[in-house]
Amino acid sequence: MMQNPALGAVLLWRFAHAFTFAHPNHAAAPLPLLFITLPAIWHDQTAEHIDSTQLRSGLRAFAAKFAQPGSSQVDVLMDLHERARRWRSKTLDALRVGLAKGLLRLDDRAAVSTNSEEWIPDDHHETTKRMAFLAEKLGAWCAVLTLHEISLTLHVKF
Repeated sequence: MMQNPALGAVLLWRFAHAFTFAHPNHAAAPLPLLFITLPAIWHDQTAEHIDSTQLRSGLRAFAAKFAQPGSSQVDVLMDLHERARRWRSKTLDALRVGLAKGLLRLDDRAAVSTNSEEWIPDDHHETTKRMAFLAEKLGAWCAVLTLHEISLTLHVKF
């Protein structure tokens, strides 16, 4: 899967936009959540489960798919925290690009919002559109849960 800072910036932008749009108070996305975005989307098995989980089902239904009988992949979900740690520099590079290009803003509460909402899917390659859709879905799922609930559901520490 293609992993570059510019693409990462777009994915963080789509995540943050969807988070704000779906959040009950339209709050900005907490910075720690951005560190799970790329490791989830750029990991094939995790991305497949995001893709196959309906938006209305939510993060808990997504996480439950890893423990389904017959195809137990709990270790894949449990590895998300370690992947996020290993890929921290990739996320930081993507965040820097997003901030420099004006896609993202970081406020004094360590929350990330978007400067631009314009997204024209037709102008992008199918792979990019798919990844952006996954980022949006993940952002929307996270918006309706607390950081604590997300941490417990995904087995990650913030």
